[in-house]
Amino acid sequence: MAQFSGSIGISTGQTDKYSLLLDVSEKSYSIGNNTSQVEWWVGIRSNTAYHNHYGLSETYVVNINGTVVHNAVHTPTVNSGATVWVASGTTTVSHNADGSKSISVSASFNNADRGTYLPTTGSCSGSLKLTTIPRATTPSIDKPSLDCGSAIKISGTSASSNFSHKVYVTWNGTKTQIGTIASGTTTPSFSYTIPTAWEKNIPDSTSGIATFTLETISGSTSVGSKTVNATIKVRSGVVPSIGTVSISDTNSICAGIGQYVQSQSKLKFSIATSGNQGSTITSVSTKFNNQTYSGSTFTTQAIQDSGTLTYTITVTDSRGRTATKSGSVTVTAYSPPSLTNVSAKRANSSYAIDESSGTYALLHFKVGFTSLSNKNVTSFYIQYRASGATSWTKINSWANNYTLEQDYKAGNLFTSTTTTYEIAFGVKDKFMSDYSWQIVTVTPTYALINFGKDGKSLTFFGQDGNNANRLTVNGDLVSNKYKFSSVIENTSSTHVLVENGNEIQYRDWNKLVNSIKSAMYPVGSVYITYNNVNPGTFLGGTWERFGQGRTLVGEGTGNDGSTSMSFTPNSTDGKYKNTHYHVTSFGWDGDYFYAGRPDGAANNAYDRTSVIPNGYGIQTSSFISRQVRLNWTDNRTISSVQPYIVVFFWRRTA
Repeated sequence: MAQFSGSIGISTGQTDKYSLLLDVSEKSYSIGNNTSQVEWWVGIRSNTAYHNHYGLSETYVVNINGTVVHNAVHTPTVNSGATVWVASGTTTVSHNADGSKSISVSASFNNADRGTYLPTTGSCSGSLKLTTIPRATTPSIDKPSLDCGSAIKISGTSASSNFSHKVYVTWNGTKTQIGTIASGTTTPSFSYTIPTAWEKNIPDSTSGIATFTLETISGSTSVGSKTVNATIKVRSGVVPSIGTVSISDTNSICAGIGQYVQSQSKLKFSIATSGNQGSTITSVSTKFNNQTYSGSTFTTQAIQDSGTLTYTITVTDSRGRTATKSGSVTVTAYSPPSLTNVSAKRANSSYAIDESSGTYALLHFKVGFTSLSNKNVTSFYIQYRASGATSWTKINSWANNYTLEQDYKAGNLFTSTTTTYEIAFGVKDKFMSDYSWQIVTVTPTYALINFGKDGKSLTFFGQDGNNANRLTVNGDLVSNKYKFSSVIENTSSTHVLVENGNEIQYRDWNKLVNSIKSAMYPVGSVYITYNNVNPGTFLGGTWERFGQGRTLVGEGTGNDGSTSMSFTPNSTDGKYKNTHYHVTSFGWDGDYFYAGRPDGAANNAYDRTSVIPNGYGIQTSSFISRQVRLNWTDNRTISSVQPYIVVFFWRRTA
């Protein structure tokens, strides 16, 4: 409690005869409301043994913390040397946010009666510091960001050691009490380990916000609560999982022999994946053999490489985190069966080549198979027939012989010297449903001109070897100017032309061939074909399609028997359909001109006074040179296209 006083002057000007008194005290305070109850008393005191007064109307005003709490007129009886309290009361004062508060207090006195020796005016004032009210403890954390599974420490500075505290956390929308801090300390603290199970509550993110609350308790009364936030993170090691990678060969043949085989195997991948701590898998990508495949199940294209081929699987989850797994498969090298250096020659009984009269067969071949560790089932088969026959006769066959090259003496097969024979060499392995055949034609003992069986080769003076796109001359090719030596058949050597006994070397036989083609089809030539194949692919040069939708007409002046017409180079004309009119009759009936329509409909008539510009002059018995316009309203469109068959026109431009 504090008492404040001030002098009250009297009418004679003296100031020490009376005093104004103000007592102020803090009666109580509320922790929960952060307020205090302040009690006050106001009165007057006579300071001498002979100053007194009775029944005067005196005004007393009291101000607490800036607020007038009393303003009233009182008529106290004040005896000499006595103290009289004229009024009292209480008021509620709010404290600052931190619980502290100091208040200002004042009082004033005024008496309108200015009689001799009577009090007139006075005042007093001062300040009073109230009790600091304990407030809720503000929490702090040692880690503003931490992983699940890590510990966090919540602490603070308490306003009173008598306070206890409760600790709460709010996560995933739920508030849970996680601890209690007993009273007896002004530095409360609490340690809490973040559950790893929280990670399941954020399946689509790598972090979330947790709110920690510290509630301050005074006795059994809650003083208040304050909070602090922390970022909770999913542990870096929580990533999607890649389990078993199952690989199978969709080619049953490869699966049967237990090998992945180049150009034959198509691999089916089945990849087991899963999210972690609530996440889901959003994508699976596998890079294998320079290709990228999506999904946990996929089938590759036929594998074109061989050896150890690696793959890398990348899995992404709903948090955007990835995991990878690598592995490899071994692919066995494989090539389809090969058949090269194939020939069939007539020979004598000693198997010396005899194209002029031999009836024995001397065959040559080179065969190669991929063994696949001797698990590839292979077959090489030779048969023959007279050209045109419907059935074949077996010569020999070899099974599972992976390399084979020889001159094979086939016996007395070509019993007729005037018959053409066909020798069929066939190869087949486990991946083939039938043989792949190569047929060699053996011609009669001699032929001036011999065509290959496939129609793509030609031989003069001997049998044709059926080598596609080859012209073979078994002898010298002579012109008036040049003699082509047989050395030109060896395309790996320098080519030789002989002119007047002098050899001229040509290092490029193709240039000679191309020059012949160019001479046959110079620039400006027209090539007509049923096939839409650019002639440049086999004749050389640059060609373009032209004349689409048109016929070709020879340059010059033509006559159809009655009419002549001239045609200049590169000109075009003509229509597919032509709109025009036909008149079948025309006459004068004495009153009207008339013209008969070609469809037999009624005539279109015009009276004699009609003069139509741009008509034709007509002479009649009534007048001369009347003009008439033939005007049909049903115009006819008539096709002018002749019967046709469509081919391709090509023109050489370079």
